[in-house]
Amino acid sequence: MFTTKSLTLLLAAAATTTHLVAAVALPFNNVTEVIQADYWAQFCDDTDCTQGCGESVQVSNPGCLGESGRRSILFHGGADGDYALVVSPSGDCPCQTTCASVPTGVQCWDISQYQTDQSFRFIGGSCGADNC
Repeated sequence: MFTTKSLTLLLAAAATTTHLVAAVALPFNNVTEVIQADYWAQFCDDTDCTQGCGESVQVSNPGCLGESGRRSILFHGGADGDYALVVSPSGDCPCQTTCASVPTGVQCWDISQYQTDQSFRFIGGSCGADNC
């Protein structure tokens, strides 16, 4: 029989393996612990997040994403803070031409207004000033 600690470790291992685990509440000494899955995003070719969705990327990773021509972002998991999408007109994220707060509670975000831009990156918190 699993103990609460064993079950917690098992769920944490599953979260790192699948990248898509929902939040789970576990009782422990009359206290409920919440295990929050990470927040992931997939850039898609259409505005409905159903066609040509790419590999999931961790939203908390500020790395540069060359996703030109994409028209939506499909989110998985739960946000563990506020995030913004930094948009750049050329590759390798050299500057910020636009920055938009990632909407909370939205599974599919239409970003078709940025489809001519060349690169994107997620940042934690709010947007700074445009600098292109």
